[in-house]
Amino acid sequence: MKKSWIIIISLFFMMLLTANVKGYEQQKSLILIVVPDFSFEEAEWLLENGDPNVWGRAGFSALNVRPEGSYSYLSNTVSLSTGIRGVGVDQWNAFEKGEFIDERSVEEHILQWTGAYPQDSLLHPYLHKLIEKNNSTTFRAPIGFLGETLKQEGITRYVLGNSDLSEEERVRYASLFAIDKKGEVQGELTKVVKADPAAPAGVRMNSNHLLEEIRVVEAESNQSFIVVEWGDFHRLFSNKDMMISSYFEKRYEHTLLSFEQFIQALVDNSNRHVMLVAPMMHSGAYKEKKQLSPFYYWGGSLQHPFELYSETTKQRYIISNVDIVPTILSTFALQVPSSLPGTPLNQLEILDANYDHEDVVDNVNWIFKIYSTRSVILSSYITLLVLMLISVGILLWRQKTSPRWINAGKIILLAAVSSPIWYLFLSKVLLYVHSGYYFWLLTILSIVLAWLLLKFTKYPLVILGAIQFTVITIDLWIGSPLMQRSYLGYDPIIGARYYGIGNEYAGVYMISGLLMLIPFWKASKRTFLIVTTILFGFLIYMLGSSHLGTNAGATLSAAIAWGFIAVKHSSLMKRWKVWLPILLVATPVFSLILLFLLQMSGKPTHIGYAFERILSGDFSYMFDVIKRKLQMNWKIFKFSNWTQLFVTSYILMGIILWRQKNWIKNEREKDILQAMLVTSVALLLLNDSGVVAAATSMFLIVATSYYWLLEERGTRG
Repeated sequence: MKKSWIIIISLFFMMLLTANVKGYEQQKSLILIVVPDFSFEEAEWLLENGDPNVWGRAGFSALNVRPEGSYSYLSNTVSLSTGIRGVGVDQWNAFEKGEFIDERSVEEHILQWTGAYPQDSLLHPYLHKLIEKNNSTTFRAPIGFLGETLKQEGITRYVLGNSDLSEEERVRYASLFAIDKKGEVQGELTKVVKADPAAPAGVRMNSNHLLEEIRVVEAESNQSFIVVEWGDFHRLFSNKDMMISSYFEKRYEHTLLSFEQFIQALVDNSNRHVMLVAPMMHSGAYKEKKQLSPFYYWGGSLQHPFELYSETTKQRYIISNVDIVPTILSTFALQVPSSLPGTPLNQLEILDANYDHEDVVDNVNWIFKIYSTRSVILSSYITLLVLMLISVGILLWRQKTSPRWINAGKIILLAAVSSPIWYLFLSKVLLYVHSGYYFWLLTILSIVLAWLLLKFTKYPLVILGAIQFTVITIDLWIGSPLMQRSYLGYDPIIGARYYGIGNEYAGVYMISGLLMLIPFWKASKRTFLIVTTILFGFLIYMLGSSHLGTNAGATLSAAIAWGFIAVKHSSLMKRWKVWLPILLVATPVFSLILLFLLQMSGKPTHIGYAFERILSGDFSYMFDVIKRKLQMNWKIFKFSNWTQLFVTSYILMGIILWRQKNWIKNEREKDILQAMLVTSVALLLLNDSGVVAAATSMFLIVATSYYWLLEERGTRG
């Protein structure tokens, strides 16, 4: 009998112990610290002067915070909190009960505007306007999605702090991360901020009160999501212009060190996950084009320095604003819905003993330098190309031209055609030279290469096309390291593309490939078709694969260009009622199927995400994408420097075709030129930055045509 009681009591205690262990394992706290006006300048200061035990053990990366439309703290926060690019609405704010708007209580406003009396939570009287505004955009950011998901899972949500500048100028946007679909969330906005006459705006964050509130919320719930809006940096930089420089520097250091002490108190608890996100850098950093924000993450599976990696960007040290919501969900082991384009951040263990946060800062400063000088470099480059095309055009229209001028024209054309490759090779030179010297170095190297090719080779255009095609192919195979940091590549600050091949080089790549067909000008129709099919098959694979080019518009353009060649060399050419539907319908459909198959292998991409949305029946997403592409092309056409080259190249090509109807005698050369023209037009129509892709491709076509005309002129002379 005694043995039975011993067994029963033992089982009872084991059950209690198991329950306690289970409850302890499930207890989880994620604290999201939202810090407006915190930039990489502050991150660098803390790296040099702060406590390495605090900052050195965090995951650290640069965050793209670009919203739909113009940058602002509110719009950026809407995007970060929904996982989809969004926009803010005028007068948006969070309020506590009893506060007033225009001498009327917030509760009255909500009752009069919505017909519903507010519940026991923080108040968001402009919620319905924010939802309406975002539903009218092509991204349709789902306001309150994150908070609603956490609420359904029983996770406690709480908001603390503000960035108020005065009683009239309230700034309280962090609650966007925690509100549910009704705009409700518990929180304490004002009592955690205390008066300090010497501080900017006369108040500062009360660290002790904040920590106490956090401990209370964590103690009362197994799982909690606590959002802290740390407004001291926003208040400091908002008052900078009115402060004496020496006093600003003193308050600047004090603000940074106070913030560090608060972070240290948070991360010393190993049971917590802590994220620091800066939705908007301060105005000084923004004006200097330092438009990426620092992002820190403490906790998780690794307790020592680790690297954050995003499958959305597929770049080291760079993450996207659409990754934050999936990362928060995955922290609580919740499934990320397929409607979100972002992915949870991966924590990579650092194997390099020399790695530290300086690697991130150095890389980000390189990005900042490219972004701040890009407009000057590209505007100079594009203007130079336009002047070159016009100058050679004038040379061609002269009745008599000396051999010296003909050779000079050829060198100029070959130099211009070779320039894209130098933008790849010299991408890292910008770290060591001024941007002005960089541009002239690129120009000189292009001219030297052109002279060498003209003097020592028989087919310089073919060799140049092969070199560019090979280099771009290799760059794509190894993850596009050259293209990612090229002036003609894509920029993580712009955020339109993070990996693969951009539209600038898509046109260069395809035309360079077609230049390699020139040696086959004597080939039979069958041989030419076989060679062309092999080339375009390779192009489609390189442009469409999920781990290579990942450019849908360029992939479809390549397929259409190949379809044109195939139809032209078939017996259907004389039956337009047959070949026209094949070219306009069957070829695009077949290329979409190919693109889908190419996206099935490898890691997720933006193209795979689009296919998933469309195949799930979300056709509104497809129409939104088309609308965005048209809007982007129109915007580029109106405001971009590329429009100069686009218009000039297309006009000059039209003049060449009109004035020089019989200048190409060989049938294969006509096929190559026509395939080039089809490629350029398809790139224009099928890409979101089609004007750019069409400009680079048509420029190369005009330069090639000019070169052939100069050769003909030289032979005739």
